[in-house]
Amino acid sequence: MRITRLHALTAVVLLAALASCTTPAPPPPLPTPTLDPAGPLTAKVGSHVLFESQNLVGAVAWSVNDLIGGSASAGTVAGGDYQAPARVPTDPVVTVAATQVTDPTRRASAQVTVTAPGTLYVLDTAVYVYNDMDGATGDIAPDRTFRIAGVDSDTEYYQLVVAPELDAAFVGIQAAGTNVFRVDDVSSASGDVTATGFSSVGHENPSGLAYDRERDILYVAFSYVLVAYDDASTAAAGTEPDRVLEGPNVSDLVLEFDTRLNLDVTNDRLFVSTADGKVGVYDDASTVVGDAAPDRLVQLDASWDYIWGAAYDAQRDEVYLADQSAEGVYVIADVSSISGMVLPDRHVTGPATQFVGPSQVSYDLANDRLVVIDADGNDVKVFDDASTLDGDVAPTRVIGGAELPIDYPYGGYLDPSQ
Repeated sequence: MRITRLHALTAVVLLAALASCTTPAPPPPLPTPTLDPAGPLTAKVGSHVLFESQNLVGAVAWSVNDLIGGSASAGTVAGGDYQAPARVPTDPVVTVAATQVTDPTRRASAQVTVTAPGTLYVLDTAVYVYNDMDGATGDIAPDRTFRIAGVDSDTEYYQLVVAPELDAAFVGIQAAGTNVFRVDDVSSASGDVTATGFSSVGHENPSGLAYDRERDILYVAFSYVLVAYDDASTAAAGTEPDRVLEGPNVSDLVLEFDTRLNLDVTNDRLFVSTADGKVGVYDDASTVVGDAAPDRLVQLDASWDYIWGAAYDAQRDEVYLADQSAEGVYVIADVSSISGMVLPDRHVTGPATQFVGPSQVSYDLANDRLVVIDADGNDVKVFDDASTLDGDVAPTRVIGGAELPIDYPYGGYLDPSQ
């Protein structure tokens, strides 16, 4: 068959058209950016983690929680060197990331959970501080001691709570007149410290304190009355309470001495624990005022003697109640939802506990650690794996002796953020 010139030309054109429609092969995909170590990781407060970015070309921008260079609250990063913050953030899980400057879609990240050993404050006629509860044990001296300037040296410090993000503490003392104070820069407080005194409008015996870090509210239990100071972190000297809970319904719950307060901040719930084995639960605590009865009332049905200490585990919804007698520590589960007479779900008691007369307890959720301030024993008993404790259990370690110059510690506080 003869191929005419027209047919040949047509074939050439067709081949050219086909060639023009052929898509060149795509370049091979770029390798996925990664960080080494990849995470998830944990880092103690103040410690360093050195990251190396891989498969990023050219300049790299480092960030923590999407903020270039990081921040004091979440930690800082430069050249891959992440330094954890001085305190555990409200959300302890932070994200460290490296981003390619010329192409921000090229990014690698790792999650870091910031942890802390816990800082312990023991209250007597001064505040004795142990900065690292992972290692404190035996007859060791506190790392520092402080008193409030202008307060008599024999005055008893009764309760303390910390406002972590503000590095401040609120302290209640057994004194007439000014008896509630804010101590700023509490993480370095030593010796005689200047403090801001609030007005208690004549109320005495501030045995229970709780601080709402989300709403900046300080709750204080005095004899037969509860009060709340709004904007507590910035309140000036002489500030009076913004809300007062007082009247027959309140005085039936808040007794003359040794009422303890705990908060479920997320759910705006206040727990009021009393010496006669009651736990009153206030929902919507930030709005309660006047002669308000608790929304629910729990009564411990056990052979307790004098309930002096109370601590709350928000994750498991459990309250720890310390009996000043050798009956030890009771644990009530589902405390935010139950009411009426209840038996304890767990009871830590017996000679192995070494309890003599617990005055206060404090719970560290991150380390599952219970600290018992034993007033009659003149020491501090530390229990690890607290959520599993039951029966005659020995403390993990005991802090006390000649190096801790306490005579009768009424209270204590374990700050889990530092």
